Amino acid sequence: MANTISVVIPFFKRQKIFDETIQSVFAQTLKPLEIIVVDDCSGGDAIEFLKQYEPQITIIALEKNVGVSKARNIGVKAAKGEYIAFLDSDDYWSVDKLEKQYNYMQNHPEVSLTHTGCRVFYPDQTEKTYIKKPLNLLFTHLIKNSHVTPPSVMIKKQVFEDIGGFDPTFRQTEDYELSMRLITQGHLIHFIPEALTHVRLGTNDKISSNWKGFFKGHVGVVQRYKKNYVNEIGILGYYYCIVNYIEKTGYKQGKIFGKLLILIARILKLILPKPALFN
Repeated sequence: MANTISVVIPFFKRQKIFDETIQSVFAQTLKPLEIIVVDDCSGGDAIEFLKQYEPQITIIALEKNVGVSKARNIGVKAAKGEYIAFLDSDDYWSVDKLEKQYNYMQNHPEVSLTHTGCRVFYPDQTEKTYIKKPLNLLFTHLIKNSHVTPPSVMIKKQVFEDIGGFDPTFRQTEDYELSMRLITQGHLIHFIPEALTHVRLGTNDKISSNWKGFFKGHVGVVQRYKKNYVNEIGILGYYYCIVNYIEKTGYKQGKIFGKLLILIARILKLILPKPALFN
């Protein structure tokens, strides 16, 4: 049963916290077939550091930095399992995460991807838990929020390959774009409402802390799926969504320029009608 799951972990200079990540995979009640760690050209002692976990892991050492999307795609290409479970090198899983997802997907063969609830924790010991998400993800849900967090994902390998994997042109929000592509192509994404994935935030190297990347990525997703947005909420609704991300970027930037973005967005929201699904 366990030999149908391949775990793929992109790695970049995470030596200080990686042990907690990999030990959470070793401790799974349902052991995976393989654990593939893709080192994205970390340099230094990264490969020697990772070798301590052999032969329990397979290391793919990249000669140049390609970004998390392509690193994951390379890992999946080398994988032998029927299912792929992604994990980031600074996060970790509850011990029964793989077992619960695998059982769910066996009982629901029509589902292409499952994701779990998350506990997000910060360096100051504060934390938040996210277990209230749509059980069956729809395009209307994605208009408001990306919902799917990569380290919580288990996906059928064949589906991942058929749709082309993560788009490497998205250095950020690649998860959002992948979810959009799956949904708009008719695939089912289901949610397991248990906090089985533990996500570390607040570190300086976290990609999601980049406000420029946040704006470029989210607006890029909206623009790519413009036709779907317009069909669902009209052209003004489409522009409202872009303005909404301008406002969110302002909060994320947090300085004078961020306050200016918030002001601009609020003025534009006085002109644009708010789509009903945002109420």
